[in-house]
Amino acid sequence: MAITTAYTWTITDTVRDTSDGFITDAYWTLTGVASSDSVAIATCKLSGIQNFGSTRTGSEIAYSSVTQANVISWVEAGLGTTEVTNFKTHTIPNGTRSIIAGIGITPTTSHGIPW
Repeated sequence: MAITTAYTWTITDTVRDTSDGFITDAYWTLTGVASSDSVAIATCKLSGIQNFGSTRTGSEIAYSSVTQANVISWVEAGLGTTEVTNFKTHTIPNGTRSIIAGIGITPTTSHGIPW
């Protein structure tokens, strides 16, 4: 019985500057679904807001052309690789529970010797 976890990002809302459509904030959810032998056994979600600041680079994507995939990549970059990994696999130092901790899977095997 192999337990795996699949992760899905969703952008639930954005905040934009109405003068030019520049997205300054994104509301996100990271969902983890644990499965055992391809059968979903538990789901957990983490949500947050990522601020992108207001600095324009001149290479922005027009608001009408922005995709969810664009915003997800901006959120992941804003959070950083370490934070995203922590969300998925560990208890975060500030006390936030990770996806795996939220799912609460109890191991059915362990390593060790009795002496």
